Amino acid sequence: MQSVKYIGLCVAILATTACNTNQPSSPIVKVNNTLHADDVKPYKNLYVSPFQGLGPYHEIDTIDFVTPAERKPIKDSIFKLYYAGFDKTHGFNYRDNLFPLSIHRQSHNMITWLGHASFLIQDSHGNSFLTDPVLGEFDGIIGAVGTMIFDELKRLRPAPVASKALSFVDSVLISHDHYDHFSNETLSELGTGLDIFLPLGMQDELAGKFNRVYAMDWYTDVDYKQNKIHFVPAHHYSKRGVFDRNQSLWGGWIINTGELKIYFAGDTGYSPIFHDIQNAYGDIDICMMPIAAYGKHYRSMHLSPEDALKAAQDLHCKVFIPWGYGTWQLGFEHVNEPLRRLAYAAKELNPSFKVRVLGTGESFKFTELL
Repeated sequence: MQSVKYIGLCVAILATTACNTNQPSSPIVKVNNTLHADDVKPYKNLYVSPFQGLGPYHEIDTIDFVTPAERKPIKDSIFKLYYAGFDKTHGFNYRDNLFPLSIHRQSHNMITWLGHASFLIQDSHGNSFLTDPVLGEFDGIIGAVGTMIFDELKRLRPAPVASKALSFVDSVLISHDHYDHFSNETLSELGTGLDIFLPLGMQDELAGKFNRVYAMDWYTDVDYKQNKIHFVPAHHYSKRGVFDRNQSLWGGWIINTGELKIYFAGDTGYSPIFHDIQNAYGDIDICMMPIAAYGKHYRSMHLSPEDALKAAQDLHCKVFIPWGYGTWQLGFEHVNEPLRRLAYAAKELNPSFKVRVLGTGESFKFTELL
C-alpha cells in the first residue's frame, strides 16, 4: 500500500525534474570553507541521529494529546501519504490561531510569523528578512497535481499576507530545498531586488533574477547591511526531485545584528550540532525552532517539541519561538498535538528561557522579552 501511494507523487516529481529549466542569471557568490568542496556530494549530516527506528523513544511518546472529540478514525488509502489511523485535522480550526496582520515596513526589532517556517524579521537597523517564504501552494506540478491526489499537501490555511505586500523586504534566507520551505513562485512574486541567501548547491534550483545570490557552506558568514549572516548546520537532508537527494546542503541561519543573535533553525532533528553552534557563536538570544512532523521515522530528521526545548537549552537561548504546525499536515501527528505537547514538555523540563508562541500573522517586539 505504502509503495502504491507514492507512485503518483513520484510521477509528478519526475515531471517537475524533467521540466526544470531554471537558469538563474543573478550574480552568485559562493562562500565555501574546508567542509565542502564543490565536488563533494552527496552531502552528509555531521552526526548520526540518536533516534533510530520508529520509536517510542521516551515516555512522552506514549501520551495521547488528542481529545476524544478530535479522534475520528479513518481507513488507510492510496490518497494518504502519512496515515495515522485518524483524521489529523478533525477538530482543527485555523481561525482559532489567526491574528490580525499588522506589518509596517518601518518597524524595528519585530518578528512576524507568516505560517509554517515563514517569518518576517525586522532588525534594529531597518533591514527586513524573510525565512523560507512559501506563501501559496507548493511549486509547479507538485502543487498542481500533488494537492489533487494528497490532502496532506494542501494548505490548511491561507498565508496571512500576499507576497506583493512584502516587496520592501531586503533579503530571503532559505534553509533547504523541500517544497514546504522553498518556493520559486513566491520568490518571483517578491520581486527582483532581493538578495537571496541559500545553502551551497541550491543556486542551481533557483529560478528568476535577483540582486545577488549567496550560496553558503556550513560555518561561513557574510557581512550584510550592518549584520553578519551565518549559515550553520542542521540535521536533515535535501531533495527536490527523484534523483537529487543531498545534492545541495541544508541548514539554519544566524543573524548577528551586533546587539543580539537571531537563530532560525530550518528543518532539523536533534544532534550535537546545537552544542557545536553555541560553542562557535555563543549564547543565542532568539531561537526560532520547528516542533512538528516528528512521528515514526521522521524523528531522526525533525524535532519533537521536547527535542526542540532541549536543543534550545544547548544553544543557551533566551527566547524560544516554535513553528511548523498548523499550515500543512506533513507528519503523523494530529495538527493540534504539537502545541499541547510543547506545553507539557515545558512544564516537565522547566526550561531557563521564555517560550513565546505566536499566532499566524502575529507580530511581537522581541527586544521587550530580552
